[in-house]
Amino acid sequence: MGCIWRLRTIFFSTHITTDLDRIADYITFIHNGEHIFTKEFYKIEEEYAIVKGTLDLLDRETEQEFISIRKTNIGFEALTADKNRVVNIFGDSVIVEKPTLEDIMYYTKKGW
Repeated sequence: MGCIWRLRTIFFSTHITTDLDRIADYITFIHNGEHIFTKEFYKIEEEYAIVKGTLDLLDRETEQEFISIRKTNIGFEALTADKNRVVNIFGDSVIVEKPTLEDIMYYTKKGW
Protein backbone atom coordinates (compact mmCIF):
# COMPACT_ATOMS: atom_id res chain seq x y z
CA MET A 1 0.00 0.00 0.00
CA GLY A 2 1.19 3.49 -0.79
CA CYS A 3 1.20 6.40 1.60
CA ILE A 4 -1.71 8.78 1.57
CA TRP A 5 -0.78 12.36 2.38
CA ARG A 6 -3.47 14.60 3.67
CA LEU A 7 -2.65 18.24 3.37
CA ARG A 8 -4.33 20.73 5.57
CA THR A 9 -4.53 24.45 5.04
CA ILE A 10 -5.27 26.87 7.81
CA PHE A 11 -5.79 30.52 7.00
CA PHE A 12 -4.41 32.51 9.92
CA SER A 13 -4.73 36.29 9.84
CA THR A 14 -2.74 38.18 12.45
CA HIS A 15 -0.57 41.18 13.15
CA ILE A 16 1.30 39.21 15.81
CA THR A 17 4.18 38.14 13.62
CA THR A 18 5.90 36.06 16.27
CA ASP A 19 3.00 33.60 15.96
CA LEU A 20 3.73 33.27 12.26
CA ASP A 21 7.43 32.73 12.89
CA ARG A 22 6.57 29.63 14.86
CA ILE A 23 3.81 28.00 12.81
CA ALA A 24 3.69 29.24 9.22
CA ASP A 25 5.06 27.38 6.22
CA TYR A 26 3.82 30.02 3.76
CA ILE A 27 3.22 33.72 4.25
CA THR A 28 0.85 35.87 2.23
CA PHE A 29 1.33 39.57 2.83
CA ILE A 30 -1.51 41.87 1.84
CA HIS A 31 -1.27 45.63 2.40
CA ASN A 32 -4.17 48.03 1.73
CA GLY A 33 -5.89 45.32 -0.30
CA GLU A 34 -2.82 44.82 -2.49
CA HIS A 35 -1.15 41.42 -2.63
CA ILE A 36 2.53 42.06 -1.86
CA PHE A 37 3.75 38.45 -1.91
CA THR A 38 3.04 34.83 -1.12
CA LYS A 39 6.20 32.91 -0.30
CA GLU A 40 7.44 29.95 1.62
CA PHE A 41 8.67 31.16 4.99
CA TYR A 42 12.23 30.00 4.40
CA LYS A 43 12.33 31.87 1.05
CA ILE A 44 11.53 35.11 2.83
CA GLU A 45 14.55 34.59 5.06
CA GLU A 46 16.71 33.82 2.01
CA GLU A 47 15.56 36.76 -0.13
CA TYR A 48 14.87 39.69 2.22
CA ALA A 49 17.47 41.55 4.28
CA ILE A 50 17.95 44.63 6.38
CA VAL A 51 20.95 46.54 5.00
CA LYS A 52 22.89 49.13 7.01
CA GLY A 53 25.56 51.42 5.66
CA THR A 54 26.91 54.93 5.29
CA LEU A 55 25.07 57.60 3.32
CA ASP A 56 27.87 57.93 0.76
CA LEU A 57 26.88 54.50 -0.60
CA LEU A 58 23.49 55.78 -1.69
CA ASP A 59 22.66 57.46 -4.96
CA ARG A 60 19.65 57.45 -7.26
CA GLU A 61 20.64 54.08 -8.72
CA THR A 62 21.52 52.22 -5.51
CA GLU A 63 18.40 53.48 -3.74
CA GLN A 64 16.34 51.59 -6.33
CA GLU A 65 17.56 48.31 -4.75
CA PHE A 66 15.47 48.91 -1.64
CA ILE A 67 11.81 48.67 -0.75
CA SER A 68 12.24 51.46 1.76
CA ILE A 69 15.14 53.39 3.26
CA ARG A 70 15.52 55.18 6.58
CA LYS A 71 18.27 57.80 6.53
CA THR A 72 19.85 59.40 9.58
CA ASN A 73 22.79 61.76 9.95
CA ILE A 74 25.10 58.76 10.49
CA GLY A 75 23.88 56.33 7.84
CA PHE A 76 20.99 54.39 6.44
CA GLU A 77 18.95 51.30 7.16
CA ALA A 78 16.91 49.74 4.37
CA LEU A 79 14.92 46.67 3.39
CA THR A 80 15.69 44.73 0.24
CA ALA A 81 13.80 41.84 -1.33
CA ASP A 82 16.95 40.69 -3.18
CA LYS A 83 19.64 40.07 -0.60
CA ASN A 84 22.06 38.43 -3.06
CA ARG A 85 21.92 41.37 -5.48
CA VAL A 86 22.57 43.89 -2.70
CA VAL A 87 25.53 41.85 -1.45
CA ASN A 88 26.93 41.80 -5.00
CA ILE A 89 26.53 45.58 -5.33
CA PHE A 90 27.75 46.70 -1.90
CA GLY A 91 29.98 43.82 -0.78
CA ASP A 92 31.54 44.24 2.65
CA SER A 93 30.78 47.97 2.78
CA VAL A 94 27.35 47.27 4.34
CA ILE A 95 25.99 45.20 7.18
CA VAL A 96 23.36 42.67 6.07
CA GLU A 97 20.98 41.30 8.69
CA LYS A 98 18.07 38.88 8.67
CA PRO A 99 14.79 40.80 8.96
CA THR A 100 11.84 39.72 11.04
CA LEU A 101 8.40 39.54 9.49
CA GLU A 102 7.63 42.64 11.52
CA ASP A 103 10.56 44.45 9.85
CA ILE A 104 9.25 43.49 6.42
CA MET A 105 5.74 44.64 7.27
CA TYR A 106 6.95 47.89 8.80
CA TYR A 107 9.22 48.89 5.94
CA THR A 108 6.62 47.92 3.35
CA LYS A 109 3.71 49.68 5.07
CA LYS A 110 5.40 52.75 6.46
CA GLY A 111 8.26 53.59 4.17
CA TRP A 112 10.27 56.70 5.00
